[in-house]
Amino acid sequence: MLINQTDFIATQLQQIVYPNITAITETGASITIQTNQKQRDDPAFWQSISAILKAHLWVPVSKKYHELTDHDWLASPV
Repeated sequence: MLINQTDFIATQLQQIVYPNITAITETGASITIQTNQKQRDDPAFWQSISAILKAHLWVPVSKKYHELTDHDWLASPV
């Protein structure tokens, strides 16, 4: 099942400047994605984010808080 897309926006990562990530939305707006402490302390997270940036993939970000989701485009398991 896909996530409720009204709560999220599609973004493409543009730049990583620890601890924040700059992204662009489908409409061309620039946003800063806030990372949490767990993400900041996780080297695997930064490797994954770097790979996503290089691949120019689109990732979901919450509209309200500009945070990455834990489960990509899929709804969290029930």
